[in-house]
Amino acid sequence: MTDTQAIPLDPAQPPPALHPLLRILVDDFRLPADRLAAAQRVVASASASLTELKQELVKQKVIAPDVAQQALARLFGLEFRPHLDNAELNPEFAGAVPIRFAKKHMFFPIQLTAEDLWMAVEHPEQPDALHDVARKFQRRVRLVVSTHQAILNLINRAYDRAQAAADQVMDQIDGAGESYTWGIEEPEDLLDAHDEEPIKRLLNNVLYQAARATASDVHVDASPAEVAIRFRVDGELHTATTLPKSIQRTLVNRIKIMSRLDISQHGLPQDGRTLILIAGRKIDIRVSIMPTIHGEKAVMRLLYQDQDLFDVRQLGMPEHVHGPWSKLVRQSGGIVLVSGPTGSGKTTTLYAALNGIDSRANNIMTIEDPVEYKISGYVQTEVNAKLGLTFANALRSVLRQDPDVIMVGEMRDRETAVIAIQAALTGHTVFSTVHTNSAAATITRLVDMGIEPYLVSSTVMGVLAQRLVRKICVDCKQQLPADPEVPAELGVSPEEAATWQWLYKGAGCTTCNQTGYRGRIGVYELLVIDDRIKKVLLHSSEANQVREAAIAGGMVSMRRHGIQLVKAGITSPDEVMQATRDE
Repeated sequence: MTDTQAIPLDPAQPPPALHPLLRILVDDFRLPADRLAAAQRVVASASASLTELKQELVKQKVIAPDVAQQALARLFGLEFRPHLDNAELNPEFAGAVPIRFAKKHMFFPIQLTAEDLWMAVEHPEQPDALHDVARKFQRRVRLVVSTHQAILNLINRAYDRAQAAADQVMDQIDGAGESYTWGIEEPEDLLDAHDEEPIKRLLNNVLYQAARATASDVHVDASPAEVAIRFRVDGELHTATTLPKSIQRTLVNRIKIMSRLDISQHGLPQDGRTLILIAGRKIDIRVSIMPTIHGEKAVMRLLYQDQDLFDVRQLGMPEHVHGPWSKLVRQSGGIVLVSGPTGSGKTTTLYAALNGIDSRANNIMTIEDPVEYKISGYVQTEVNAKLGLTFANALRSVLRQDPDVIMVGEMRDRETAVIAIQAALTGHTVFSTVHTNSAAATITRLVDMGIEPYLVSSTVMGVLAQRLVRKICVDCKQQLPADPEVPAELGVSPEEAATWQWLYKGAGCTTCNQTGYRGRIGVYELLVIDDRIKKVLLHSSEANQVREAAIAGGMVSMRRHGIQLVKAGITSPDEVMQATRDE
């Protein structure tokens, strides 16, 4: 196929010299010819390819990518399939067509018959590569056109199906596995990896499965008889697989090499980090190695760097929290705190708050341990206690960097709290977290650190306390008659309990890994430091008195918010009672 010389276009009458693809867009898709003028100029040169023409059409936003593929299919007289979810996943396909080769040419087999091999392609105009596949399968190649994303999803699914199970990989590893040696490599996409060493394939498989489950942590636990691989998903640990005891040291050594740690040191704790890619998705891994009586235990924290910043509404904040919280984070000057235990989503909430602040008009600086979300436009610093860079020292230095908004990962000590108070008094907005059980207890904690109550009342604008509870799986949710004892255990009054007719639970299915839960949602209480709270702090900083004054002023407790979620069928009574047991 050759490109024809461009002729000036008449909007009223498409010229006969239009490129064949452009002619299809005009005739079949009713696109005005004048909109195609820029693309026609691109193909005026003899060197321009059909792919470049498509790219120009999409780049100029003349057509959407799927329309470009549909027009391309008509040009070649091929079928267009926008979806490949039901395509055949023959194990022979992934074994015969290397992943890198398939991604490079963006095609993949979808059906094999006695005479034909059907291929889904993004670019039909690549005969050499297609001939290579035809020779490999000894079949005649038949083509269907699809979209880039559909083919990429198919490739990844095929690789997933072809992944060897952990026990199959283990058959290739003998008891003398510690003799393996590895070099330190640059990160590569695990979907593209074809390592010969079984231990590397084993670890790649573990990390791949953890990422698929969106696990936050991977535990490699040693016992006298075996090694357990456990994933933390939605805050709960569950065993993914078990491995023979003989592989423990080899696997831990591989984790050490991956994270630049000393494989010869087995008696001391070590901390490291690495970056991996899975289907182009960047995952920062923080590694902790701890010696135990049964050998070394490894824990890998997975931080997904492609995770978009949440909007506060995406966090599940009820309106009685969202409204006042939005006003707090938009105020200039003062301290806003988020409290809760480890793993309750405090950092995510703070970043969602920062996401609503214009980083172009404000100098936003963060001090964290570690930096969990790497955000363009923010100045982010990671503390390093070994080098003397503590939260307090970093905060002191940040104040000399002309900040508008400062996020301090945690107020761990009096020194950090004092500097934050000083920053708030001089007009800076400070966001931070405190490990306390309730919003009122956060005020008490600051006073216990040695901060004068009048400084707390004049600088702290509000405290958001939160927990995460698991959501009932929507695929296996069941409606059951309400047990009258459940509302009583939650602290619901008899009058209100009489109105409860139904409760909900998850029966367990493959979607939720038989747990009955899938995903998590926040349970919140917001204490705004108003005049009522300030008067209480003049006389007492006891958490109970502060809490009573806040509830009298309209604060809704975490337990009460959890009850609303139970009644709505979003979570279960057990989750709410466990998360708010301190109440």
